[in-house]
Amino acid sequence: MGGEFIPALEEGDFAVETRLLTGSNINTTIDACLKASHILKTQFPEVIKVVGKIGSGEIPTDPMPMEAADLMIILKDKSEWTSAHTFDELSEKMGKALLDVPGVSYGFQYPVQMRFNELMTGAKQDVVCKIYGENLDTLTKYATLLGGLAGEMKGAKDVYVESITGLPQVIIKYKRNIIAQYGLNIQDINNVINTAFAGQSSGLVFEDEKRFDLVVRLAGEQRQNLEDVQNLLIPTSQGTQIPLYQVADVSVQESINQIQRDDAKRRIIVGFNVRGTDVETTVKDLQEKIEKKIKMPTGYL
Repeated sequence: MGGEFIPALEEGDFAVETRLLTGSNINTTIDACLKASHILKTQFPEVIKVVGKIGSGEIPTDPMPMEAADLMIILKDKSEWTSAHTFDELSEKMGKALLDVPGVSYGFQYPVQMRFNELMTGAKQDVVCKIYGENLDTLTKYATLLGGLAGEMKGAKDVYVESITGLPQVIIKYKRNIIAQYGLNIQDINNVINTAFAGQSSGLVFEDEKRFDLVVRLAGEQRQNLEDVQNLLIPTSQGTQIPLYQVADVSVQESINQIQRDDAKRRIIVGFNVRGTDVETTVKDLQEKIEKKIKMPTGYL
């Protein structure tokens, strides 16, 4: 006979944790949420409406990145359903229908249950495994292994492996010998790049008793692509201008997205929801698999 930490109550609606690829902007997230909402509204007559929440509000009591959203699916009374007879069956069918939206993962739960999970563990899934250690690559490696084991478990659904890397960054590596030939220094080049893309204050604008910084930077259409950075003109001491790519290698590389900690210790999360079985049995079976198949190095737990 199995057991539950907190019994799941059928609250009448779904809260769907929605995750896009790391580094996705708000327009991509909005587009994915709209597509998901359209699929749910057109294919499932049980759905009254779908409400989405993206990122963090002005008061970040529930902080999320731009590539994360919560979809609240408001459902009709269960007696009016035609697509399924139970919440588990309906969530399964909805999950399969949402596979038509590429690059997005979904986790179905009840709204209050999701908040309880997050308050207790810091994650929204029913079962959460935390791996602690120092090296981010090692954490990612063992989290991926653990996620694979969790995916093999009976009743484990919506497996989520926290992403640490994957954020694209523009990396500029200076060619110091060429910079010296042109009589430049790195600080001056940094100032030009910072002004062009981030902007720098060149004065103040007064409006009655209010004052605002007058920020100078390139127009939006001139700072969208990697080529815009590479072709940025750098003034030299001779009065000429040279493109940045002559004095630096400019490229886009995958970098660290986030570093999460508990009690000042680095950690990574693997979580999943449980359907069709009980939490206690699932956790015990997973612990046995971990002991047999995953041997972590010293300092990792």
